[in-house]
Amino acid sequence: MKRQPNLFEAFSPIVVMLLLLAIGYGVYGFNPEPLLILASLYAGLIAVRLGLSWDDMMEGIQEKIKQAMPAILILISIGILIGTWMISGTIPMMIYYGLKMIDPSFIVLIAFVVSAIISIVTGTSWGSAGTVGVALMGIATGCTW
Repeated sequence: MKRQPNLFEAFSPIVVMLLLLAIGYGVYGFNPEPLLILASLYAGLIAVRLGLSWDDMMEGIQEKIKQAMPAILILISIGILIGTWMISGTIPMMIYYGLKMIDPSFIVLIAFVVSAIISIVTGTSWGSAGTVGVALMGIATGCTW
C-alpha cells in the first residue's frame, strides 16, 4: 500500500546525496558516479518503504526521462554545433572580425542585441548562448578597455 512521504522521507535522499558528494568527493576524492549510485540506492529504499514497487519506480523514471529528453537533445545539438563551428573556424572568425568592428564601449549592448536576435531567430536561448555567445565572450575578453 502506497503512502505519502513525511518531511524526513522527502528530503533525506537529497541530504544523503549532498553528504555523500561533499564528503566522498570533496574530502576523500572518490569518483562521484559510485556515490550517486549509493544515493540512488538510498532513494530506492525510501521508495520501497513508502510502498512503491519496482514497476512504479521504473514508470516514474521513464516519465521523467521522457520530460527531460527535449532539453537533453537541445544540449547535445548545441554541443555538436559549437564543436563544428570551432573546428571549421566559424567562432574564431567571428571573434577576429568582432574585435575589428565592435567598439569596446558598446560590447555589452551589442552582445545583448545580437544574442536576443539569434535567440528569436533560432528559438533557443541555449543555442544563442552556445554559439554566438561563445564568440561574444571571446570578443569581450579581447577588447581593450
